[in-house]
Parts: sequence; structure tokens; C-alpha cells
Amino acid sequence: MSQEDVWDSFYRSNGRAWRGSCRLPDPLSGEGDALDIGCGSGKSTSTLIEMGYRVTGTDLSGEAVALCGERFGSQGTFVKGDVLSLPFEDGSFDYAVAVHVLEHVPDGSLAQAFSEIARVLRPGGFLFVRDFAPGDLRADSRKDNEIEYFHRTPEEILAFADGFSVVSKDLVEERTRFGAVRRRSELLFKKVI
Repeated sequence: MSQEDVWDSFYRSNGRAWRGSCRLPDPLSGEGDALDIGCGSGKSTSTLIEMGYRVTGTDLSGEAVALCGERFGSQGTFVKGDVLSLPFEDGSFDYAVAVHVLEHVPDGSLAQAFSEIARVLRPGGFLFVRDFAPGDLRADSRKDNEIEYFHRTPEEILAFADGFSVVSKDLVEERTRFGAVRRRSELLFKKVI
């Protein structure tokens, strides 16, 4: 089964799996056009709308795109697409977020994903990446999952980010009340080319 089919099946059976909003940096104070890459059920989209951005969401899953269209209506535009070949004109966005998206892209395609994101960003545009890092409490439970995961440190992600300067990079660790650790890489980039 293709990753597209796996994600469609996931959203068909889980609907709005992640509700509410999430924490995102706001490098442009809510001004401009934002792209939510891998919009899923709209958690990051919701935050971008609340911040004031004009939001477009894209996802490999047509099911996810339909969910966001139903949830947000005229507050956003939603288009089926792949991070390796984004269906947008060059320089269409001021800000892009890829929250738990690049962790599904193998190393051999990660530079292409960054190149595509750079292509659709305007000069000086920003990119925020959040992915699970090695040692995350869920890493072992995902080994038999049909969804592909590639856990990377911030430094490992940086190795693929040609055309971007680093505004901030963090390895975020949060201990659960049971003592396990949630671990993620978070990076904010600025397009330099």
C-alpha cells in the first residue's frame, strides 16, 4: 500500500484526529500568505488562521484535504499535494510550516523537499519545521506501523536545508508524568536565495 493510501485510510478512520491548535512561531506577526504543508486535520492551520495569516493547506491525503475544507470553509484554501512536488507557483508564500511532515520523507528525498519549499517561498520567507527526534517515547511503537517515520536531530535536518539560514534550532524534550520523554526537533529557517 502506498503512503498516500495509508494516510487516506488513517484520516477515513480517525477523522479529526488532532483537534485544536498548536504552538507555532509567528515570524511575520500574522501578516502574509502561509502554507501549511501536510495540513492533516488542521491543527497547524487553525493556529495560522488565529494568528491572522491567509492560509493554504496541502496534504498528500485527499481525505485530509477534504476534512480541512469542511472544518475551515472559506477561512482557508486546501489542495491535494506532495511536499516533493508542491502544486503552487514560485514565490507564492511568505511563511510555510511543516509540522510532523519531513519525518515521513526518507533521506534520499529530503533535499528535494527543502528545494520545493524554497521554490514556493518568497525571498526572505520563513519555514518552520517540527519533527520527532531520536529517542522520542513513541519511536519503538512505530516500528510496525505502515506509516514511514525517520527520526532526526536538528543537526541532521540542517544537513538538507540548502538555501535557508537558521533563525533558531532546538531539541525539545518534555517528560511525561510517567517519566517517558517526548523529543522533537524544531527549527525556524529564513530563505536566503
